[in-house]
Amino acid sequence: MLENKKFVAWANENLVVVVGHTQEDHPTEYEDAKGKKQPGCPLYRGMTCEEHRAIPRECMTGGEGIPTVKSTNMMPNSWLVTPGGEVTQIPSADQQSAGKIEEIVMEAQKAAGKHLTWKKYGKYLESFEASDGALREDKLKEAIKALQKVEKDSKKLPAGMQAQVTTRVDAINAKAVEAFEALKAGEDVAAAMKAANKLKTQVGARFKRGYLPVVAEIKAWLKETKAAAK
Repeated sequence: MLENKKFVAWANENLVVVVGHTQEDHPTEYEDAKGKKQPGCPLYRGMTCEEHRAIPRECMTGGEGIPTVKSTNMMPNSWLVTPGGEVTQIPSADQQSAGKIEEIVMEAQKAAGKHLTWKKYGKYLESFEASDGALREDKLKEAIKALQKVEKDSKKLPAGMQAQVTTRVDAINAKAVEAFEALKAGEDVAAAMKAANKLKTQVGARFKRGYLPVVAEIKAWLKETKAAAK
């Protein structure tokens, strides 16, 4: 199964694959493309033998709130753990069938609701990081632009991801409100209005859910202040 390139490509998009194997009588090095010995397991590339030997124990003991699998004498022994923590043993007859495993996983995904491929999830995380970084530097326009890449797909996102988007939208709005309150505190009304217009431009990009609440506040204040100045 792990040498089936088509299955591996599918698994990399739809699963987090964990391989546990306690066997100790195999080499702990492998040969690279140039025939040079490299540290690592020749059976499970990308892992050390210490790691794959420890995994079965960790999967069967776990920690608080972490799903666990049961010890059996069957080999191989495959399990599916859903995001909700449900643990299901893959039937023996299906363990070596890529098609059967894909079928089982797809059914579990349907039952779990909306889900993301690993590739799409990675892109969303990159956008979150870019937005968070821009916000830390008070670059509100850049923070909004980065977050829009995720927020535009809101209807396709799982509930947890939607909540993360909302949290970031609220954080950007709070930062803008803070900047708005600070500029209003200035004694120079003309300078405050100029700064408010600049802030409105920075935060005025529209999300699919609408504009940031602070945009309406800035517009109302500018209208009232302009009328009072006449």
